[in-house]
Amino acid sequence: MKGINSKAHCYAIVDKACLSGYESNKPTPSDRSCNNCGQSILGYSLSASVLLGLMVLSVLFPVYAMASSVTTDLETVIPIESRYQEVTQGVLRYQQGGQQYESLPLSTDVTMNVSGWTNRVSVKQTFMNNSSEWINGTYVFPLSHNSAVDSMRLIIGDRSIEGVIQPKKQAKANFEKAKSQGKRASLVSQQRPNIFTTEIANLGPSETAIVEITYQEKLNYKEGMFSLRFPMTITPRYTPAHLQRQDSQQDLASSAEKSNADIKQHSYLSYQSLSSKLPDSVTRYLPEYFIDETQSEILSDPYLQQDLNVGLEESNHNALMVNMTVNLDAGFDVKAEAITSPYHKIAKVRQAAQVQSFSNHQQWLVSFAKPEKANKDFVLQWRAEHQESYQPIAAVFSQQGQTHQKKTDSANSKNDNSPHVSGLKDVQYDLVMLSPPLISEKHTEDTSHTPRELILVIDTSGSMQGAALSQAKQSILYALAGLRAQDKFNIYEFNHNVNRLSQQSLAGTSSNIGRAHQFVKGLQANGGTEIGKALSAALQVEQAQAVSDISHFLRQVIFITDGAVSNEHGIFQQIEAELGQSRLFTVGIGAAPNSYFMERAALFGRGTFTYIGNTSEVNQKITKLMAKIEKPVVTNVSLTYADGTIPDYWPAQIPDLYTNEPILVSVKSPAYNQQDFIVSGYTQGQYWQKQIKRQDNTSASHNASGLDLLWANAQIQAIEATRTQANQQRIKKQVEALGMKYHLVTSQTSLVAIDTTPVKPMAEMAVQKQVKRHLPAGRNQSVGVLPQTATSSRLNVLIGLSLLLIALLNACWLKGYLPGQKLILPKKPNEEACL
Repeated sequence: MKGINSKAHCYAIVDKACLSGYESNKPTPSDRSCNNCGQSILGYSLSASVLLGLMVLSVLFPVYAMASSVTTDLETVIPIESRYQEVTQGVLRYQQGGQQYESLPLSTDVTMNVSGWTNRVSVKQTFMNNSSEWINGTYVFPLSHNSAVDSMRLIIGDRSIEGVIQPKKQAKANFEKAKSQGKRASLVSQQRPNIFTTEIANLGPSETAIVEITYQEKLNYKEGMFSLRFPMTITPRYTPAHLQRQDSQQDLASSAEKSNADIKQHSYLSYQSLSSKLPDSVTRYLPEYFIDETQSEILSDPYLQQDLNVGLEESNHNALMVNMTVNLDAGFDVKAEAITSPYHKIAKVRQAAQVQSFSNHQQWLVSFAKPEKANKDFVLQWRAEHQESYQPIAAVFSQQGQTHQKKTDSANSKNDNSPHVSGLKDVQYDLVMLSPPLISEKHTEDTSHTPRELILVIDTSGSMQGAALSQAKQSILYALAGLRAQDKFNIYEFNHNVNRLSQQSLAGTSSNIGRAHQFVKGLQANGGTEIGKALSAALQVEQAQAVSDISHFLRQVIFITDGAVSNEHGIFQQIEAELGQSRLFTVGIGAAPNSYFMERAALFGRGTFTYIGNTSEVNQKITKLMAKIEKPVVTNVSLTYADGTIPDYWPAQIPDLYTNEPILVSVKSPAYNQQDFIVSGYTQGQYWQKQIKRQDNTSASHNASGLDLLWANAQIQAIEATRTQANQQRIKKQVEALGMKYHLVTSQTSLVAIDTTPVKPMAEMAVQKQVKRHLPAGRNQSVGVLPQTATSSRLNVLIGLSLLLIALLNACWLKGYLPGQKLILPKKPNEEACL
């Protein structure tokens, strides 16, 4: 090894064993020493190269972690021909870990009865056991966020078991006990005001069970159009990173210390969400929770159907299908062309007025033209006939007594003349409607214009992939088109991070708007949905600016998102605390937005909620929104009796009234108090009030029903919004008491139905099955890969492990623990140390 430069050893670490060997005139052979030195340096260099390569890859190809590494193997495991020729009626199959599984088959039939301003809805979920085993099933499904679920029946064959309301823990315990005893049972529970769970126990081979759920809701009214919405799938919810860390319960002391430091820097972390944990099927992208959409698309291909001899009807066998029927009694005459559904094809049949109907006007039977796939919300609209008016219109609908006590009352009245019958009607429930007028175009022009600061916030998280992001980007561009030069604006885009167009709001000039267009066109969907971080950035800008600078600006925040988050309660607290003088307007995007979050956020933000489900609606709805929010019609709205006393009504804080959007307030009064209502506020800077006489509405409201359910449901939602860590036990008791009194499914109460006769042999084991759902329509989904919606955790873990390995090797090298590690240092320059 002569000729080796001794400087090559200057980077080595002195080994004590090597030195002692040298001093005892027993040097290690030079070739062996140099080889060990070279090998160690080579290993160290390779480790550094691996780390450098990972860092380069993280920049060039960012990777976002999924909830699980489990993927669908349908395309690679089973040949297409054999897979689709074996499709069985109503069976949903998926692959996991190389094995084939079947989900629980389900069909849904929805019947709606619209009477004036209310809608009574029946949802029949038919569970089919096509196997030879006993099964237990679970189905997580959406309902209207304003739904007051008050009844449930379990129907198996000719047996019908009525559900009873019980405290949530008690109902769950009774259901599990019945399941273990082999009894048929069903349980309906609430996860969120718009997310529910149906569980069914001991469904026998070749048996069919029907769980019928009934609820009451209010209708919507905007722009002279009445509408109802029925959600049919759930956009998976994102849990913010700081809440995920709290759930892990690891290293609590250091975590608490870090959290306190983070809170000082990021205020949104201080709002603790007390929302209950959602099921994994709502928060995780796993193949056992979602139907393989690629399978549906291939089966729908006419050429593949011809090759495989698969019919069109059979192509829907792997889909979750819904039948819809609406009995429409609007209370006024409606023409056929005035009844529309923007996202589904419908059939309309005129019917004669019924004797027991809400009114004597013509009625309609509306239904799906054919069964529809449950992958987007159903919306039905019909237009009212109005005469032009320039003062807000007020109306009231009434109901005597409670809905469920009436049933008990009528049953008792058959057996005796109990005095309790009349006592049940000691309370009256009212639905008070304050509606602005429809203004013709000639009155919409206003020469005066209050300068405004428009903050546009757009969600670019993974759940916005596909059509949703396209709709959101178009919404931003149309909003920018409505700006004037004296206005100011800024754009924020967020996923797990927040980026803004400019550090300060910009003037609404053509050059700045052109700059904004380029910013919006470059947006892409990926990452998590950190709404709290985005709200904090958008709302707290006001605090950083001088008061004199913003005092003459009307500050409005338009928040465009699908609302796919699980910490709604914490975000509501944040909006209420940080809103300041701003107004928050939410725009729901996509086929299945979280309407509960969107509408409640707008309520706390003193704004309005707009829903856009199709790209063709963007121009019209955003243009109307921009015109509407310039000036509220009525502000500081209040409701009193004629003598000035305040009734028991919800929501307690009535929001501002905007053009063509009424306010519906639920009121509870003693039956003896028949005073008129006084609705008041300020319109165009002047005080305004309207007296509403109850007796004028008797002809239109004598058949009104379910208003007590709406009042109780509104009170429950208002109470839960005030829940804190300090008062949550008291809030839970109040919610449970209201749920038990009004027979409502709430966060603290559930409906349970149990058959008294055991049917499953004790020796038989029941198999647990899950009903799979569709992802919302328009979502991009590749074969075997579900959309990503989290942080870059996989790559971070890999880099961390690499760093840990390099650190370990370095420590061993310093201590001289590596096998064969020996090195001889040169004595002096004139001595050949390495010879």
